[in-house]
Amino acid sequence: MKLSFSTLGCPKYTLDQVLSTATDNGYDGVELRFLRGEVGLHELEEFSGPGLSRTRARFEEAGVELACLDTSVRFTSPDKDERAQQLEAARTYSRIAAELGSSYIRVFGGAVPDEGPERTETTKRIAEGLAEAAAATRAEGVTAVLETHDSFCTSTQVGELLSYAPNDDLGILWDVLHSYRHGEPLEQTWRALGDRIRHVHLKDSGSYSPTDFDFRLTGEGTMPIAEFVRLLDREGYTGYLSFEWEKAWHPEIEEPEVAIPQYAEYMRRLVPAAS
Repeated sequence: MKLSFSTLGCPKYTLDQVLSTATDNGYDGVELRFLRGEVGLHELEEFSGPGLSRTRARFEEAGVELACLDTSVRFTSPDKDERAQQLEAARTYSRIAAELGSSYIRVFGGAVPDEGPERTETTKRIAEGLAEAAAATRAEGVTAVLETHDSFCTSTQVGELLSYAPNDDLGILWDVLHSYRHGEPLEQTWRALGDRIRHVHLKDSGSYSPTDFDFRLTGEGTMPIAEFVRLLDREGYTGYLSFEWEKAWHPEIEEPEVAIPQYAEYMRRLVPAAS
């Protein structure tokens, strides 16, 4: 297993700062969500035109991988034009990921109504959109990974989604906090989704419920992180354990200069191969 961190945790960093943080703290890779305060990465010079080749060269010179390229793609809207725009965004980000040597882009399922015909219609619409996006990104040599998030935090919820548009192209990004706080045991999630899990998000929390959680530095909360790592090790997972410190959404939590090095130090005690 390898260690990475999401730039959601250091949203104002430049690319140089991101890469130096990775190398200074022994990270294998980074997951790109923000850069220089911008979430629309495709609009930045680092990820378009000749800037792309320069960015890839900087990653290679630093010896750091792009673990995953994060998008906001989701197909909840009933508007066909909006869904078409989301599909095009998936294609754009998959091309960027391929140019930078990354295997994955992150996509969302989004929120659906709790019950009724609209719930079924929305879930089916999302499933069909994700299947189309997964096929499109696969054509670029990249896998779209659906994060366990929003209305699809558990394997049961994800299973229902996949039942409407079965496909082998869509992978899973397992955000363990979201499945765990909804009451799903770790083993159950893995049994149901393990063959699709390609990437992992980790963060700690001291209290959680289906509607809320808080943020704690790694190891200072009550998430069963060591148990989780043992499960992945036993099952032969060799991908990234990516630290998702949500500093961009929660500016009151600890600064990246504290949280990102602390995660690496803590996780190296649990994942000797990452040392």
